[in-house]
Amino acid sequence: MPLYDYRCTRCDLVIELLRGIDEAAPAAHEGCGGALERLFTPASVHFKGSGWAKLDRRAPDASTSSAPSTPPATPKTPASD
Repeated sequence: MPLYDYRCTRCDLVIELLRGIDEAAPAAHEGCGGALERLFTPASVHFKGSGWAKLDRRAPDASTSSAPSTPPATPKTPASD
């Protein structure tokens, strides 16, 4: 069940209530009897991984690549006499 934030229009107290999606919203604040309005609460976001997707798709730099720094040896062919 999700948590919802409500603010009392009379006393400006913000309360957090556990409500089902299909349950009716509370009409009045129990403390002072003022009307409650639901507040917008952004969802929390957790980034996981090595970084942003754009950076993950980028080709590695030459300085950070794991390729050997010396060129591969060329095979020697026998010299004809």
